[in-house]
Amino acid sequence: MAIKNQWEKRVEVFHYIYQVLMTQKPSKDIVKTAFEDFSFDAEQMKIIEYYSMNASDIKGLIVQHLSQNWSWDRVPFVTKAIIITAYCESKVSKLDRKIIIDQALVTAGKYCEAKDKKFINAILDKIIK
Repeated sequence: MAIKNQWEKRVEVFHYIYQVLMTQKPSKDIVKTAFEDFSFDAEQMKIIEYYSMNASDIKGLIVQHLSQNWSWDRVPFVTKAIIITAYCESKVSKLDRKIIIDQALVTAGKYCEAKDKKFINAILDKIIK
């Protein structure tokens, strides 16, 4: 098995959170499914556990920072997943916020449109302290 770099691990967590959002998986099942069905390492599981325990609060925090023209339902799932992954990582890791935001933008560059990348940067800049 190949050794994954940090960005590849982030992308795996992002993909999982995207799947959770798309399927509307109940919070109680998030960690169980991640543990049973995926080969996440301890660091990845901390991010997923943090999300599982705080999903509603995280959504509320993001919604607080949406402009009046936006609603949670209007934000694409992939954009939500990138923001949530970065925010959760900021809460469980000791990485500098600039690195976390930069890595989220790298992920956005691969999976989102350019306009979404700006949106992600603006939201993360407000919620990651």
